[in-house]
Amino acid sequence: MLMSSIRWRFAFTIGSNLIRGSISFITGILLARYLGPASYGNMAFLLGTFLGIRQLLDMGSSSAFFTFLSQKPRSRRFVMSYFAWLAAQFLITLGVIGLLFPSRWIATIWHGEQRGLVLLAFTAAFMQNSIWPVIQQAGESQRQTVWVQGISTVVAGVHLSVVILLRKFGILQLYAIFAAISLEYFLAAVVAQKWHNYAKEETSGSPHITSEPLFGKYLNYCSPLILYSCIGFAYNFADRWLLQKYGGDVEQAYYAVGSQFSAIALIATSSILRIFWKEIAEAHHLADHARTKTLYQKVSRHLFFGGAMIAGFFMPWAEDLLRLVLGASYVGGTTTMAIMFLYPVHQSMGQIVSTMLFATERVSLQVTTGIIFMIASMGATYLVLAPGNAVIPGLGLASMGLAIKMIMLQLIQVNVLAYMIARIWKWPFDWVHQPASLLGCLGSGWIAHAAAMRMDIGATSLPGLMGLGGGIYLLMMATFVCAMPWLAGLTRDDLISNVTNIWGKAGCRWKMGWSNTPDSK
Repeated sequence: MLMSSIRWRFAFTIGSNLIRGSISFITGILLARYLGPASYGNMAFLLGTFLGIRQLLDMGSSSAFFTFLSQKPRSRRFVMSYFAWLAAQFLITLGVIGLLFPSRWIATIWHGEQRGLVLLAFTAAFMQNSIWPVIQQAGESQRQTVWVQGISTVVAGVHLSVVILLRKFGILQLYAIFAAISLEYFLAAVVAQKWHNYAKEETSGSPHITSEPLFGKYLNYCSPLILYSCIGFAYNFADRWLLQKYGGDVEQAYYAVGSQFSAIALIATSSILRIFWKEIAEAHHLADHARTKTLYQKVSRHLFFGGAMIAGFFMPWAEDLLRLVLGASYVGGTTTMAIMFLYPVHQSMGQIVSTMLFATERVSLQVTTGIIFMIASMGATYLVLAPGNAVIPGLGLASMGLAIKMIMLQLIQVNVLAYMIARIWKWPFDWVHQPASLLGCLGSGWIAHAAAMRMDIGATSLPGLMGLGGGIYLLMMATFVCAMPWLAGLTRDDLISNVTNIWGKAGCRWKMGWSNTPDSK
């Protein structure tokens, strides 16, 4: 029954995430086209810097909040105290940037941007990446997946409509975009909080809800994360700031577009992540180690293979996609985007191993490895971005160099953490599926691309060629999974059972439709 509930919530979440991801992707593409590389890159830079600042403000408290909520029901006071903490973060940062920072600091940190635009960018980033995720976490902690994902999809649709309207009235500027994002997520949070009682009240007769010192719980959980958050802020901020300094707005846009396209492969990961966190936290709290192992291994392989499969198909079409979707002004970012298609492959695995550690309250391990790799990453970022004539010479690779750095360091870090998890729980280190899945999918993708191009008679449109290549690729992937189902986290019995169920349901529907036709009566 519980596994059925997880499957239903995952199925609904991935469905809503596909819809929302498609809407968000279209919105991002329209913004990139309408604004052009320079303005779009500037928008990506401003929002990206505040993602780093958000990590500094959070100090791991959001992870603690969701973990505690997932373990058992909590009182309204517990939830409201966290909202008060968020309000303090927002108001203090707004005051510091708006009132205390001298104008020359603003110009140096954000490369000449106006204070008002910087404040609006912060508000938009905070509403989208701090306030709204808390609403989602509170809903997921009580398995209210349908409600939370439904509102998220509506917000994405509203934002697309707003962007189109702003363009129609000729006021599609960064000020208007940031103001719209801020208002959309604020209203969504108000509506969600009003119509759903996320926090359960304390009752004297409840055996599950206990009154406990909030500050002590958060302090114990977050203490190892304070240094981690500070380093994380420097790491995230440095990537965006150095790319803006040495590459400029256009290279920032190339990197942002590559991230936008690669995010397609993270839909499945984002769909399962909070569900996985909830179930792992609960299983760990109940000391159900067998279920913990099953969830971790199956989800890891599923998501890794899914990411590799998507990357394998899209990489060969990178230049054609950019030319078709965004125009010739973005074709210079072809290599960056092709490399970025690999980013979600190990990113999905990285999010799973991090979630595993946070949900089981093994925070110090995540912190130690994270700090080491973030410090190494900042040095690597400088080396790949700095020009050859800098005081400390670099490679001057711009957005392509940043993409390469992200892929390589992530691959190493994720496998170090996965190895440590295997040692802690005394499991075999599960790594063979990684090169097998990735090489198989990439090789199949290039073969399918070459076959489609060879079949082109000169009159086929790019969407038609991609459809032809996609058909060839899916046949190759089906053969690949049938030959080695373990790569996708399946057994041969699982595969046969799933195919039989799908075939049976399809056949049943076909028979019902046939029996209802006039000729069948």
